[in-house]
Amino acid sequence: MRKSSSDPIGTLSVGNVVSTAVTLYKSNFRDYFSLSLQSVGWLFLGFLGFVLIGVAIAINNAVLTLLVSIACLVLFCFCLGKSMVSRAVISRLAYQQLANQPETKMEASRRLATQAWKFLRLALWLFLFLVGVFILAYLALLAIGGLGIFLATQITGWIGGLIAGIFILGAICVFVWLILSFYSQWFVAELPLALDDRLEALDSIGRSRQLSKPFVIRIQLIILVAFLITIPLTALANAPTVASYALTISQLGQAGSNVEALASSSMNLFIQIAGLVLGFLVELLVAPFWQAIKSVVFFDIWSRREGTDLQMR
Repeated sequence: MRKSSSDPIGTLSVGNVVSTAVTLYKSNFRDYFSLSLQSVGWLFLGFLGFVLIGVAIAINNAVLTLLVSIACLVLFCFCLGKSMVSRAVISRLAYQQLANQPETKMEASRRLATQAWKFLRLALWLFLFLVGVFILAYLALLAIGGLGIFLATQITGWIGGLIAGIFILGAICVFVWLILSFYSQWFVAELPLALDDRLEALDSIGRSRQLSKPFVIRIQLIILVAFLITIPLTALANAPTVASYALTISQLGQAGSNVEALASSSMNLFIQIAGLVLGFLVELLVAPFWQAIKSVVFFDIWSRREGTDLQMR
């Protein structure tokens, strides 16, 4: 890692990107965690609206259900935008610290407080783009895999099976490569918007793609390393879900009494609630880490492309 007076963290390797993000997270844990709590809290409030929709459906009033559904959709969109702002504040704080222009949590929050709808539009555009990429990748998977199967039907014996296997494996590789390639280009899409309030959602996505495109493979490696670090926590959060599935399967294979069935159902409900709580706690801890990763990646690729004199508003 090369350092200079104008480049406080130097040119980062994949490992250094992750370690720098960990250092940022540890040194700012209180601020990052409180912002993560705000983000998850807004999402939780947004999802509560769907409970109200269920109540309206139970009342069996079509007009009431429609009105409640519209109101809850607006509420969810608002909460999603506010949640994304809280995450963006984490990214902004991390980036400004790397750029030797540190801000307080209050300052960063104030600058982004009115940007909720921009971040909501950013999320919607990214969702649509990723859906489009998934459809494209799925069509490529079907085309390549189908071609392999067709060729295999024209050739008897083990050679036909080998050809089909090669084509199917290639189709899976193309599928994964297409999704990861585009996702890597949009990985830091929220950073330009978090750092420059003059940008719109599509501008932020375009800048992310422009800066990230030459470093796609490197960003993929960073994402992989960061994912491996978070595997123990994500595995812990998913353990109750796995246990719930196992309990459900065991129930299907047994014909017990009503008391036993009630006890099993109660246990299943308890496991699911425990899974929700664990998932909530893990998200609180993991979300700031990923936001710090994005900030370090953005700082690094911008430094490589534009130099280190980065004056962001």
